[in-house]
Amino acid sequence: MLEQLQPIISKLTEYGGLIVSGLLVMFGGMIAIFILYRIVTKLIRPNGTYSRVIKVAFGAVYAMILVLTILLAAEKLGFDTSGLAGVAILLVLIAAVIVFFLIPFLPRLPFVPGDMVDVRGTMGIVEAITAYQTVIRTFDGHIVFIPSPMIMASPIINYSLHPNRRVQLDLEINATDDIIRAKTLTLDLMKAHENVLDDPAPSAFVTGIADGKTTLVAYCWVANADWFGTRDALFAQVAQAFSQEQHIALAIPKREITQSTRN
Repeated sequence: MLEQLQPIISKLTEYGGLIVSGLLVMFGGMIAIFILYRIVTKLIRPNGTYSRVIKVAFGAVYAMILVLTILLAAEKLGFDTSGLAGVAILLVLIAAVIVFFLIPFLPRLPFVPGDMVDVRGTMGIVEAITAYQTVIRTFDGHIVFIPSPMIMASPIINYSLHPNRRVQLDLEINATDDIIRAKTLTLDLMKAHENVLDDPAPSAFVTGIADGKTTLVAYCWVANADWFGTRDALFAQVAQAFSQEQHIALAIPKREITQSTRN
Protein backbone atom coordinates (compact mmCIF):
# COMPACT_ATOMS: atom_id res chain seq x y z
CA MET A 1 0.00 0.00 0.00
CA LEU A 2 2.77 2.42 0.93
CA GLU A 3 4.62 1.60 -2.30
CA GLN A 4 1.49 2.50 -4.32
CA LEU A 5 1.12 5.83 -2.54
CA GLN A 6 4.79 6.71 -2.91
CA PRO A 7 4.49 8.14 -6.49
CA ILE A 8 1.50 10.29 -5.44
CA ILE A 9 3.33 11.57 -2.37
CA SER A 10 6.41 12.40 -4.43
CA LYS A 11 4.30 14.33 -6.96
CA LEU A 12 2.57 16.26 -4.19
CA THR A 13 5.97 17.05 -2.67
CA GLU A 14 7.28 18.18 -6.03
CA TYR A 15 4.33 20.47 -6.74
CA GLY A 16 3.54 21.37 -3.15
CA GLY A 17 5.29 24.73 -3.36
CA LEU A 18 3.49 25.53 -6.60
CA ILE A 19 0.10 24.67 -5.10
CA VAL A 20 0.73 26.73 -1.97
CA SER A 21 2.01 29.74 -3.92
CA GLY A 22 -0.98 29.56 -6.28
CA LEU A 23 -3.44 29.47 -3.40
CA LEU A 24 -1.65 32.34 -1.68
CA VAL A 25 -1.85 34.45 -4.84
CA MET A 26 -5.56 33.72 -5.33
CA PHE A 27 -6.63 34.26 -1.72
CA GLY A 28 -4.25 37.19 -1.27
CA GLY A 29 -5.58 38.82 -4.43
CA MET A 30 -9.17 38.25 -3.34
CA ILE A 31 -8.57 39.80 0.08
CA ALA A 32 -6.61 42.74 -1.35
CA ILE A 33 -9.27 43.51 -3.95
CA PHE A 34 -12.06 43.19 -1.38
CA ILE A 35 -10.32 45.63 0.98
CA LEU A 36 -9.60 48.05 -1.86
CA TYR A 37 -13.20 47.82 -3.05
CA ARG A 38 -14.53 48.63 0.42
CA ILE A 39 -12.18 51.63 0.69
CA VAL A 40 -13.16 52.97 -2.73
CA THR A 41 -16.92 52.57 -2.16
CA LYS A 42 -16.65 54.20 1.26
CA LEU A 43 -14.76 57.20 -0.13
CA ILE A 44 -16.75 57.66 -3.33
CA ARG A 45 -20.15 56.23 -2.26
CA PRO A 46 -21.19 55.40 -5.85
CA ASN A 47 -24.81 54.96 -6.87
CA GLY A 48 -26.59 53.50 -9.89
CA THR A 49 -24.42 53.10 -12.97
CA TYR A 50 -21.21 54.14 -11.20
CA SER A 51 -21.72 51.45 -8.58
CA ARG A 52 -22.04 48.84 -11.32
CA VAL A 53 -18.92 50.17 -13.09
CA ILE A 54 -16.84 49.77 -9.92
CA LYS A 55 -18.17 46.26 -9.26
CA VAL A 56 -17.47 45.11 -12.82
CA ALA A 57 -14.00 46.73 -12.79
CA PHE A 58 -12.93 45.05 -9.55
CA GLY A 59 -14.43 41.77 -10.72
CA ALA A 60 -12.40 41.98 -13.94
CA VAL A 61 -9.20 42.68 -12.00
CA TYR A 62 -9.78 39.65 -9.80
CA ALA A 63 -10.53 37.49 -12.87
CA MET A 64 -7.24 38.63 -14.40
CA ILE A 65 -5.37 37.63 -11.23
CA LEU A 66 -6.93 34.16 -11.41
CA VAL A 67 -6.10 33.79 -15.12
CA LEU A 68 -2.48 34.90 -14.67
CA THR A 69 -2.10 32.57 -11.68
CA ILE A 70 -3.32 29.64 -13.79
CA LEU A 71 -0.99 30.58 -16.64
CA LEU A 72 2.00 30.82 -14.30
CA ALA A 73 1.15 27.46 -12.78
CA ALA A 74 0.80 25.91 -16.24
CA GLU A 75 4.19 27.34 -17.24
CA LYS A 76 5.79 25.90 -14.11
CA LEU A 77 4.34 22.53 -15.01
CA GLY A 78 6.04 22.67 -18.40
CA PHE A 79 3.18 23.77 -20.64
CA ASP A 80 3.83 26.28 -23.41
CA THR A 81 1.85 29.41 -22.46
CA SER A 82 3.55 31.86 -24.81
CA GLY A 83 0.99 34.22 -26.29
CA LEU A 84 -1.84 33.02 -24.04
CA ALA A 85 -1.57 35.82 -21.48
CA GLY A 86 -2.64 38.53 -23.92
CA VAL A 87 -5.54 36.43 -25.23
CA ALA A 88 -6.69 35.60 -21.69
CA ILE A 89 -6.63 39.25 -20.61
CA LEU A 90 -8.54 40.22 -23.77
CA LEU A 91 -11.20 37.60 -23.04
CA VAL A 92 -11.57 38.88 -19.47
CA LEU A 93 -12.05 42.43 -20.73
CA ILE A 94 -14.60 41.31 -23.30
CA ALA A 95 -16.47 39.36 -20.62
CA ALA A 96 -16.47 42.42 -18.34
CA VAL A 97 -17.94 44.61 -21.11
CA ILE A 98 -20.61 42.00 -21.85
CA VAL A 99 -21.50 41.73 -18.16
CA PHE A 100 -21.70 45.51 -17.79
CA PHE A 101 -23.96 46.09 -20.80
CA LEU A 102 -25.97 42.86 -20.86
CA ILE A 103 -26.89 42.12 -17.24
CA PRO A 104 -29.17 45.20 -16.77
CA PHE A 105 -31.32 44.00 -19.69
CA LEU A 106 -31.70 40.40 -18.51
CA PRO A 107 -35.03 39.60 -16.79
CA ARG A 108 -34.57 39.01 -13.10
CA LEU A 109 -36.72 38.84 -10.01
CA PRO A 110 -36.76 41.92 -7.75
CA PHE A 111 -35.56 39.96 -4.72
CA VAL A 112 -32.82 37.58 -3.59
CA PRO A 113 -32.75 34.78 -0.99
CA GLY A 114 -33.07 36.24 2.48
CA ASP A 115 -35.38 39.12 1.48
CA MET A 116 -38.76 39.57 3.16
CA VAL A 117 -41.41 39.76 0.44
CA ASP A 118 -45.14 39.66 -0.16
CA VAL A 119 -46.06 37.77 -3.34
CA ARG A 120 -49.69 36.98 -4.23
CA GLY A 121 -50.71 37.40 -0.60
CA THR A 122 -47.89 35.20 0.71
CA MET A 123 -45.57 37.06 3.08
CA GLY A 124 -42.33 35.57 4.30
CA ILE A 125 -38.61 35.11 3.75
CA VAL A 126 -37.28 33.98 0.37
CA GLU A 127 -35.55 30.65 0.96
CA ALA A 128 -34.50 29.73 -2.59
CA ILE A 129 -34.93 30.77 -6.22
CA THR A 130 -34.78 28.31 -9.11
CA ALA A 131 -35.63 28.52 -12.80
CA TYR A 132 -39.01 26.96 -12.07
CA GLN A 133 -40.13 28.30 -8.71
CA THR A 134 -39.47 30.49 -5.71
CA VAL A 135 -39.54 29.04 -2.20
CA ILE A 136 -40.91 31.31 0.55
CA ARG A 137 -40.94 30.47 4.26
CA THR A 138 -43.91 32.19 5.90
CA PHE A 139 -43.78 33.52 9.46
CA ASP A 140 -45.99 30.70 10.73
CA GLY A 141 -43.50 28.10 9.52
CA HIS A 142 -45.09 27.05 6.22
CA ILE A 143 -43.00 26.53 3.08
CA VAL A 144 -44.74 27.90 -0.04
CA PHE A 145 -43.63 27.06 -3.58
CA ILE A 146 -44.70 29.62 -6.18
CA PRO A 147 -44.06 28.91 -9.90
CA SER A 148 -41.83 31.50 -11.58
CA PRO A 149 -44.40 32.48 -14.30
CA MET A 150 -46.92 33.37 -11.57
CA ILE A 151 -44.35 35.49 -9.75
CA MET A 152 -43.33 37.38 -12.90
CA ALA A 153 -47.01 38.24 -13.52
CA SER A 154 -47.78 39.31 -9.94
CA PRO A 155 -47.29 42.50 -7.91
CA ILE A 156 -44.33 42.01 -5.56
CA ILE A 157 -43.59 43.91 -2.35
CA ASN A 158 -39.97 43.64 -1.24
CA TYR A 159 -39.60 44.92 2.31
CA SER A 160 -35.83 44.38 2.29
CA LEU A 161 -34.93 46.75 -0.54
CA HIS A 162 -35.05 49.72 1.82
CA PRO A 163 -33.33 49.42 5.22
CA ASN A 164 -36.14 51.25 7.00
CA ARG A 165 -39.91 50.80 7.10
CA ARG A 166 -42.76 53.04 8.16
CA VAL A 167 -44.98 52.15 11.11
CA GLN A 168 -48.57 53.35 10.78
CA LEU A 169 -50.96 53.58 13.73
CA ASP A 170 -54.64 54.04 12.88
CA LEU A 171 -56.51 55.27 15.94
CA GLU A 172 -60.09 56.27 16.72
CA ILE A 173 -61.15 58.37 19.69
CA ASN A 174 -64.45 59.92 20.67
CA ALA A 175 -65.25 63.10 18.76
CA THR A 176 -65.64 65.05 22.04
CA ASP A 177 -62.16 64.04 23.30
CA ASP A 178 -59.10 66.29 23.42
CA ILE A 179 -57.72 65.78 19.89
CA ILE A 180 -54.62 67.91 20.39
CA ARG A 181 -53.69 66.02 23.54
CA ALA A 182 -54.19 62.70 21.75
CA LYS A 183 -51.86 63.75 18.92
CA THR A 184 -49.23 65.09 21.32
CA LEU A 185 -49.31 61.99 23.52
CA THR A 186 -48.99 59.66 20.51
CA LEU A 187 -46.05 61.63 19.13
CA ASP A 188 -44.31 61.68 22.51
CA LEU A 189 -44.63 57.90 22.80
CA MET A 190 -43.16 57.44 19.33
CA LYS A 191 -40.25 59.79 19.94
CA ALA A 192 -39.45 58.08 23.24
CA HIS A 193 -39.28 54.58 21.74
CA GLU A 194 -35.69 53.42 21.26
CA ASN A 195 -36.33 51.89 17.82
CA VAL A 196 -38.00 54.93 16.26
CA LEU A 197 -35.73 56.93 13.95
CA ASP A 198 -35.34 60.69 14.27
CA ASP A 199 -35.30 61.21 10.50
CA PRO A 200 -37.97 61.21 9.17
CA ALA A 201 -39.51 62.54 12.36
CA PRO A 202 -42.74 60.97 13.71
CA SER A 203 -45.94 62.70 12.61
CA ALA A 204 -49.66 62.51 13.39
CA PHE A 205 -52.73 63.78 11.52
CA VAL A 206 -56.49 63.96 11.95
CA THR A 207 -58.06 62.19 8.97
CA GLY A 208 -61.73 62.65 9.72
CA ILE A 209 -64.56 63.25 12.18
CA ALA A 210 -67.73 61.24 11.64
CA ASP A 211 -70.24 59.07 13.48
CA GLY A 212 -69.15 60.46 16.83
CA LYS A 213 -65.50 59.44 16.28
CA THR A 214 -62.28 61.21 15.38
CA THR A 215 -59.82 59.20 13.31
CA LEU A 216 -56.09 59.76 13.73
CA VAL A 217 -53.16 58.35 11.81
CA ALA A 218 -49.61 58.47 13.18
CA TYR A 219 -46.39 57.62 11.34
CA CYS A 220 -42.84 56.84 12.36
CA TRP A 221 -39.89 55.02 10.77
CA VAL A 222 -37.89 52.10 12.14
CA ALA A 223 -35.33 49.62 10.87
CA ASN A 224 -36.86 46.75 8.90
CA ALA A 225 -35.98 44.18 11.54
CA ASP A 226 -37.72 46.24 14.26
CA TRP A 227 -41.02 46.83 12.43
CA PHE A 228 -43.24 44.15 13.95
CA GLY A 229 -42.00 44.55 17.51
CA THR A 230 -42.10 48.35 17.46
CA ARG A 231 -45.60 48.47 15.96
CA ASP A 232 -46.90 46.06 18.59
CA ALA A 233 -45.25 47.99 21.44
CA LEU A 234 -46.56 51.36 20.23
CA PHE A 235 -50.14 50.14 19.93
CA ALA A 236 -49.96 48.76 23.47
CA GLN A 237 -48.38 51.96 24.85
CA VAL A 238 -50.94 54.21 23.14
CA ALA A 239 -53.87 52.15 24.43
CA GLN A 240 -52.48 52.20 27.96
CA ALA A 241 -51.69 55.92 27.85
CA PHE A 242 -55.15 56.84 26.53
CA SER A 243 -56.82 54.75 29.25
CA GLN A 244 -55.05 56.84 31.90
CA GLU A 245 -56.22 60.17 30.42
CA GLN A 246 -59.42 61.85 31.60
CA HIS A 247 -60.28 63.46 28.28
CA ILE A 248 -59.11 60.79 25.81
CA ALA A 249 -60.51 57.32 25.18
CA LEU A 250 -60.33 54.94 22.28
CA ALA A 251 -63.70 54.88 20.55
CA ILE A 252 -65.79 51.75 21.02
CA PRO A 253 -67.85 50.69 17.99
CA LYS A 254 -71.53 51.29 18.62
CA ARG A 255 -74.59 50.05 16.81
CA GLU A 256 -78.06 51.45 17.36
CA ILE A 257 -80.97 49.11 16.96
CA THR A 258 -84.45 50.56 16.54
CA GLN A 259 -87.68 48.66 16.57
CA SER A 260 -90.46 49.74 14.34
CA THR A 261 -94.09 48.92 15.02
CA ARG A 262 -96.64 48.24 12.36
CA ASN A 263 -100.32 49.04 12.75
